[in-house]
Amino acid sequence: MTVSNKSYLKGYYDRTKALGRKVVNSDFTLEIEGFEGMFLLAPQCPWPVTTVAGEISVPTPLGVEAWEPQQVKAAKQGQVRFMETVDAPIDQMLVELITQGGTFNAKIYEGTPEKHLRYKRIIDAFIQVDDADRDWENRSQLLTFSGTMFYHYYGEVVNGNSADYR
Repeated sequence: MTVSNKSYLKGYYDRTKALGRKVVNSDFTLEIEGFEGMFLLAPQCPWPVTTVAGEISVPTPLGVEAWEPQQVKAAKQGQVRFMETVDAPIDQMLVELITQGGTFNAKIYEGTPEKHLRYKRIIDAFIQVDDADRDWENRSQLLTFSGTMFYHYYGEVVNGNSADYR
C-alpha cells in the first residue's frame, strides 16, 4: 500500500527543504595550477571528501569481532575526463605535465574560479589517461580523454568569493 496522504507528504517536503538547497552535480570546475584556462575542457573529476580508509577487524573472545576505523584516507583516486579541441591543447597539457615532473596541484571549485561557494585543494596529483577510441562511424560525440586521477586530499576547504555561484 502506498503512502499518499497529502499532509504526510507535505511534511517530508517541508523537512527536506529545511535542510537547504541541494547541490547540482554539474556545478563544479577543475583548475590545474599552471593550466588555469583548461578548466572549461574538464567536464568530469572527483569531488574529494574526508573519510576513513577502511576498517580494522578487532578479534574478541568467543570468535566475535569488533570494528575500529583506520586512519583518514588522504591518497585518493577518481575518474577524470577532458574534451579535446582541434588545436589539441589537452594532448599538449598532458605532455607538459609529464615534462614538468608528472604531478600537479589543483583546485576543485563548487562553481567557477570567478564565482564559487568554496574550493577543495588537491596536491601531488597525476593522471593516467586511457588511449582515446576514434571511430569512423561516430559522428555524434566529441573526442575526449578519460582516465584516473590519483591525488592527495587533506580536507582543505577554502571559502569562496560568492554566496551564490549561479
